[in-house]
Amino acid sequence: MYIETDRLIVRTFRETDTDALYRIKTDPQVMYYCPDLLDVEVQPTDIVNYIREFRNMEENGDRDTWRCYAIEHRQTSEVIGCLTFGKSEMLHEYELGWMMLGEHTGNGYAAEAAEAFAEEFCRTNGIDYLIVVMDVDNPASRRTAEKSGFKLFEKRTVYDYFYNRYCDDYYYFRRYWSGCTLTDKFYGDTPYTGRSVN
Repeated sequence: MYIETDRLIVRTFRETDTDALYRIKTDPQVMYYCPDLLDVEVQPTDIVNYIREFRNMEENGDRDTWRCYAIEHRQTSEVIGCLTFGKSEMLHEYELGWMMLGEHTGNGYAAEAAEAFAEEFCRTNGIDYLIVVMDVDNPASRRTAEKSGFKLFEKRTVYDYFYNRYCDDYYYFRRYWSGCTLTDKFYGDTPYTGRSVN
């Protein structure tokens, strides 16, 4: 994967990015909302193995397994964040996410990277839309989703049958790519009129 935007490059991680990916994983903001990024107990020496696995997925044409992509600032060549991507095991839809170093939030970088990735992945793989799922208590991530073209589909409350109780609420967003041929692009605020016809 290699995508250029006005300010950024979205690409597969390289082994030379090991320190950058560990910084992202241990950033306080990332730890607060996604403590299990890579693995809760991941050590600096483990990061290179993740990067090698991400590269293997790309080289083998695996588009389903969860992985991270680097967000690189074009002017400074610094890796300032990452996109997470894969096919959701629960929803069986392609899910996009983003993690930024705290000092680079608030500049629209995550939205710029997410929009470019969503367009490119859908166009090259014949996928109609991507989804984003997030905690309802993460307003910054919601703004990023909306800026990058995702629309709120619904707020969901998950019932955990193992514990016999409801779990945390989350938001479910969709973003249809610009070349999508579905005649009805359904969102939560759109009247349902039946099956879409190509």
